[in-house]
Amino acid sequence: MRATMRNVGKAEFMSLFQQYQAESLCSKKLQMYSTQVQDPRLRNLIDELNAQCQQRAQWLSSTLSEAGGAQYITS
Repeated sequence: MRATMRNVGKAEFMSLFQQYQAESLCSKKLQMYSTQVQDPRLRNLIDELNAQCQQRAQWLSSTLSEAGGAQYITS
C-alpha cells in the first residue's frame, strides 16, 4: 500500500504527522512493556502489536517524507 502524496494540504500533513507521532509513541511503550512482562504468551502478543505499530510508523514516515516533511521525522 504505497501512496504518492506529494501535494497534501497543511491539515492533511498535520494529521498524518500526529498519527506518526502516536504510532511511534505506542511502539516505544510496547517495547518497554515487553521487557517487563514475564508471561511468554503476553510478551509475544506485545511484540506482535509493537511490530504492527512500527510498520504503520514506517509507512507514515515514508508518506510524510514524500510530502516534503522529512525534516520532521525522527528515527
